[in-house]
Order: sequence, then C-alpha cells, then structure tokens
Amino acid sequence: MSGGPDLPARMIRLRRPPRIIIDDSAFVPQVPLDAVNAAWDAIVAANARFTDGDCLHVVGVHRDGHGGATIHAVRSSYRMGAVRRRGVETGFRGLGTKAIAHVGGLVLLGLRSQHVNAYPGLWEFAPGGGVEIGEAPDAGIMRELVEECGVAAAAPARAVALLFDPAASAWEIVHELPMAAPPDAAPGWEYSELAMCDPHALPAGLSPCAEQMRAILAWCAIAGPSNGA
Repeated sequence: MSGGPDLPARMIRLRRPPRIIIDDSAFVPQVPLDAVNAAWDAIVAANARFTDGDCLHVVGVHRDGHGGATIHAVRSSYRMGAVRRRGVETGFRGLGTKAIAHVGGLVLLGLRSQHVNAYPGLWEFAPGGGVEIGEAPDAGIMRELVEECGVAAAAPARAVALLFDPAASAWEIVHELPMAAPPDAAPGWEYSELAMCDPHALPAGLSPCAEQMRAILAWCAIAGPSNGA
C-alpha cells in the first residue's frame, strides 16, 4: 500500500473519516493462550492499573477514493497487544486514535511515564488511546482529551491521517483537535509531564510514532506566532 506522494508507505492522508468494518470472526493469536495469559498476569502484577477489555485487531487497510480509507477489523482483547512488551508476539495489530491537539499556535505533547506499556519515558502527541467498539474514533479522542489531559475540545476532532506504527504494531487514526485552553492540571498516571510546544521545535526523545506524525503537522490549522500566521 502506497501512502501517496511524499508520504511514508504506510501513511494515508485523510480528507474524511475512515470507515471501520468489523468482521464476525475472532482474532486467533500465533502463540498458545497460556503464554499470553502468563505474560499478562506479569504485567498486571507489576502495575495493577492495567485492565483488559475488548478492542479491535486490524486485518487489512486500503485507500478509498476522495481521501478516505477502509479498515477491516475483528474483535480481540487488549492483552493480545500488551504482551509484546514481555516478548510474546501474538500477531496482533491494534487500532488506536491519536490527536494533534493545539491552541494558540502550540501543540500538546505528553512525556510518557515509566509505568505505561508503550513508549515509557518518551514524548508523544497527547492524547491517545485505543478505538473502543461502539464508539466513533473522533468521539473517543475527544473523551481521551478530557480524561488524560483535563481539558475540553474547542471544536470537533477531524481525522487527518491513518498511519501504521510498527514499534507498537498498531494502526493509528490521527485527528486534528483544537483545545479550549492549555491543560492547567497535573496529568494522570500515563504521563509524567504535559507540555505545550512550538510545532517547529519539538522536544528531543520523541516516540517513533510521534516522529511519523511530524509530517501531519502541516495539514492542521495550527495558527499562531510560531508559524507566522
């Protein structure tokens, strides 16, 4: 799959929200369930905040005409992806949602805490989360903004890209998300720090996914002194 002119091979620019088709079949891991469950038990023993739940495994992605994409997925559980950190490769490819949240010409980044499963100690665009079954991705990322960052959206989230994050083995629907104000409260346990950053001077130590998302900044209506608007 080609991402398009000047885009990474596994990134699609979106001009409308992607269509998600959930098939009736279930995800079957490539390793015995005993190995999955043992690794999951070790993760929960190290951090009791982790909880399992329904999620989606991406079977395939293809571009649609007029700036769209279709995502085929089946039902799975969070532990199928989480156990990768314990060296258990199930073949799981998750479906997540991320935001380029901004206000006043600055974008919101979060420094991942050392207790999270993905990208501990690295900077990411905040917020982010898994696509929940029965919830539209744009509604989900707006909810995550409130839950993870303590601030409301100033306008609806707008899907701008679909990318594959090989380090996390997940497809991510990236949204532009204007914020009503910068966060003024301490972050939750998933982030050790939240920061408003000039989009042209992002901090060192970005996650691989955040590095991919640099290319998407130009597609967002981030107006402010930092970009000459």
